[in-house]
Amino acid sequence: MTRAIPHQKKRQYLPATERRRRILESSRAVFAQSGLRGSRTRELAQAAGVNQATLFEHFSSKEELFMQAVVEPLVELMAGARKRAGHYAQADSPEVFSRRLEQAVGEHLGSVADSFPLLVQALFSDQTLGSKLYCEHIAPALEAQAEAMKDFVADDLEPRLVQLASFGMFFAVAMDSAMTGRTVDQQCVARQLSRMLAHGGTTLVKDTT
Repeated sequence: MTRAIPHQKKRQYLPATERRRRILESSRAVFAQSGLRGSRTRELAQAAGVNQATLFEHFSSKEELFMQAVVEPLVELMAGARKRAGHYAQADSPEVFSRRLEQAVGEHLGSVADSFPLLVQALFSDQTLGSKLYCEHIAPALEAQAEAMKDFVADDLEPRLVQLASFGMFFAVAMDSAMTGRTVDQQCVARQLSRMLAHGGTTLVKDTT
């Protein structure tokens, strides 16, 4: 009687570009959980379904993988926000400006919420790396947004401070949702935040006199 030969699953060979994409995608979850220092190359390789040798074929170090998986998407996020700022800064009427501002706030709010775990790790898991990221990418992006919006900011306010305040609001909403598990009505929050940005606190406080 001839014994049946067990079927062996063929190893899946992926194109290098697809394997690299999967490594980047899976590593974001690991970095979001453990940060740069807490993540191990073995964990990163296992998450991607490859061995450590394959991991280092694509990335020379864990730090390089972190930069490409975490930092570069955040830089792209800030660049996108900068483009949106220029778009609604060109509005030719208050109504158009308000609509564009609300749309841009909603888009940026969603982007910050999606990137919040990575943003926290990139900025705060390693002080040197976080300072470098902020000084080289986030701060210049905020300054560019401030420049695009300067004609819409009240004369007695500093445009850069307004942008810092708006970034802080986006970050705070994302943090509250992440910490409490509350679902954010993005459209409603965007409408309220854009109103706050457009009109300022003095018009939002009830007159109790």
